[in-house]
Amino acid sequence: MEQSIKNTDTSKLTKADMEALVKSARDGNSESMEIILNKFNYFIIKHAGKYIVPSHDFDDLIQHGFLSIIKAVYLYKLGSNNFTTYCTNAIINNYKALLKGHIKHFREIQNEAILSLQVYDFTLEDEVIAYDETKRIMEALNKLPDEEKNIIIGVYLQHRPLTEVAATLKISYRQAVEIKKKALHKLRQAANRK
Repeated sequence: MEQSIKNTDTSKLTKADMEALVKSARDGNSESMEIILNKFNYFIIKHAGKYIVPSHDFDDLIQHGFLSIIKAVYLYKLGSNNFTTYCTNAIINNYKALLKGHIKHFREIQNEAILSLQVYDFTLEDEVIAYDETKRIMEALNKLPDEEKNIIIGVYLQHRPLTEVAATLKISYRQAVEIKKKALHKLRQAANRK
């Protein structure tokens, strides 16, 4: 067992050698830990280059990979699986967790002042503007042909599915889609005219 620990050609380490190295590293042997770290050196460099994590440069990611190995040495259950497989999965999972943590951080609201904004109270002027806009749209809606008007009222005011409105008007769904598009275009033009 002592001879397998001194074997520094990490490509030829067997499962038993790795188990012995892990046990020795857990017991505080720094040479064993260094051999384990050297075994995964190229793997860490390869995978550190695959990830771009905000506020972490390449050296930080390599350091994170080595910390993942040290953590794996202490969490590995001796005799359970192949340590090499366990360790490579741990490295990849820790890189993914690091990236996921940063993504989650950027999804959070950074400015607490946004949460404490007061609700906007509509003024009389806002209500007059809204009334005028609604009146203009309703006038434009009343000028539409009956088929277009019925589709817009059915879908947007009565909240019925377009398929149901089309069936009521005894037209195909495809025709209803085209009629709705045309009617909305006319309403947009009316809304943009002042």
